Amino acid sequence: MRVRRARAIHVFTILALSVAAWPAASASHDSLYDRLGGEDGVSAFIGETIDLTAGDPELGRSFAKVNLDRVKRLLVEQICALTGGGCVYSGDSMSDVHAGLGLTERDMYGLVEILREAMERRGVGIRERNELLAILAPMKRDVVTE
Repeated sequence: MRVRRARAIHVFTILALSVAAWPAASASHDSLYDRLGGEDGVSAFIGETIDLTAGDPELGRSFAKVNLDRVKRLLVEQICALTGGGCVYSGDSMSDVHAGLGLTERDMYGLVEILREAMERRGVGIRERNELLAILAPMKRDVVTE
């Protein structure tokens, strides 16, 4: 798990340093959502991420009494809304969803590492992975409470 945390910290550091250096959007006008694979692509890497995280002995505790299908559906909806897919997120705020779970930076970095690897396995390009992680990174303040 220490390796995952170190890699996740490294990923966030690279993101922070490289955001300003990213080239302008590609010539096509595809949304990030489209470039992530649309509903099928996002559903695939989110499903894999939630399944792996829920099954992890250290990270899975926060998913113990949760409807995983609902979590997956709402995360796909949220990513769609955040990345230009035209969806409206119908779930609760991140602070409300994660209140009382006692999540740590270690938990967050573990989830990010699993998400990053799931996207890579599903063929999501590095630019798209980085763009999505940069969009999701500010949520850390609403998720991590310990």
